[in-house]
Amino acid sequence: MTPSDTRFWEQLEILNAALPDGMRAVAGPEGAAPGSAVQPRFAHLDGHVLVREADAGRAAATVQRLQPGPEAVRVAGARSAGRGTLRRLAVGSRDLHRTVEHLAREDIASSLVHFVTVAGVNLCPGDEPVPSAGPLNPPLSGRDRGAGVSVAVLDTGLVHDYLDHQWLAASTGLPNIPKVDGDVTAPGDELDPDGLIKPYVGHGTFIAGVLRCVAPAADVRVYNAFPYAGAALEDELGHTLLRILDEHGWPDIVSLSAGTRTADASALLGLADFVDELAAHPGTLLVAAAGNDGETLPFWPAAFATEPVNASGDVVLSVGALREDGLGRACFSNHGDWVTVYAPGERLVNAFTSGPYLYGYPHRTTCRFADPAHYPGCTCMATLQEGDKATFTGLAAWSGTSFATPIVAGMIAARMSQEQVSSRTAAAQLLAGRLAVPDLSGFLR
Repeated sequence: MTPSDTRFWEQLEILNAALPDGMRAVAGPEGAAPGSAVQPRFAHLDGHVLVREADAGRAAATVQRLQPGPEAVRVAGARSAGRGTLRRLAVGSRDLHRTVEHLAREDIASSLVHFVTVAGVNLCPGDEPVPSAGPLNPPLSGRDRGAGVSVAVLDTGLVHDYLDHQWLAASTGLPNIPKVDGDVTAPGDELDPDGLIKPYVGHGTFIAGVLRCVAPAADVRVYNAFPYAGAALEDELGHTLLRILDEHGWPDIVSLSAGTRTADASALLGLADFVDELAAHPGTLLVAAAGNDGETLPFWPAAFATEPVNASGDVVLSVGALREDGLGRACFSNHGDWVTVYAPGERLVNAFTSGPYLYGYPHRTTCRFADPAHYPGCTCMATLQEGDKATFTGLAAWSGTSFATPIVAGMIAARMSQEQVSSRTAAAQLLAGRLAVPDLSGFLR
């Protein structure tokens, strides 16, 4: 992200407008601010740090001793339905970065409370959606692909008119295909006060559509796990994941097109409980998006693909994006040894909603990741610019690792139904035969 790029700060305003009273998102790492030489990389909760439940009392006393002040340090929030091993510490106006440093010196694990977002680590996807008349990209595959396979999509839920798209609806025959189900947004909640489609409101629907194109018979359920303008606090997301899986059962595949970078590149503490339980459920595979910053810094939870919990290589699969011509990595796609595989991620076409949309990103004539661009026609050079309006009639073209992810999830589902194997076995079979993708990082320097 270039110093003149204001998108992060605009998206941070949207996030703060969506947060409950008393909560405020701020930029990290330390020193990130508008006009500063320190570029923002993530958003986190002001006034709080995350610690393990067993350390909460000692952590509060340690902060009070090492950072004395008029505000009492307190353990904030309740554990979710008795689950989880994490708690937040409310530390008031104390310096959060110093707080984490002090706790580390006392051998107390802690972190900032990061926001995980469907919009990517810089709070932006590969591009903004644009209206499309089709055809679908990827196209609809064979009717029986994915039959008997369950996929949970953790995202922004479904738009109210999602069943207008026949590939998301139920279908009789052999096999009987269930409708896509899940958390459905009320029509009024999809629009802002000016009657415009809110950013990211169609994100979960688009992902469900891509997945069903690749595996039309898969049983897909879409949950709204990101209530704050497409974002969630890491510990709340961890609790939400476990609650959903407790209530509805562990599916064959969890598709998660959201994430964040962290203050010190370490794994998200707020998802530790979920990842531990995931490792203990051999029938479930997490397929996670690698993020849209064109960098190698770890993006979580996708980067769990190289953590010890994934030592066998079959618990977490991370997905980067290929460019439209399939000849290499998309300019926006994160990359590195923590990215497992790449799939098409530019200008996919699928289910959206209908209505007017206002564009909020500054117009560019060059690639925001490389100047000059390392391939022609990258998504950075969009024709629509800030302040333009467009009207959607059900379909959108959209880019990002968010949408490469359900392609891979759908391929795994299709392989499962074809070979009658588990999700982790199907993923291993597909990866063993995958086409090598050139690493184009040298072109981005």
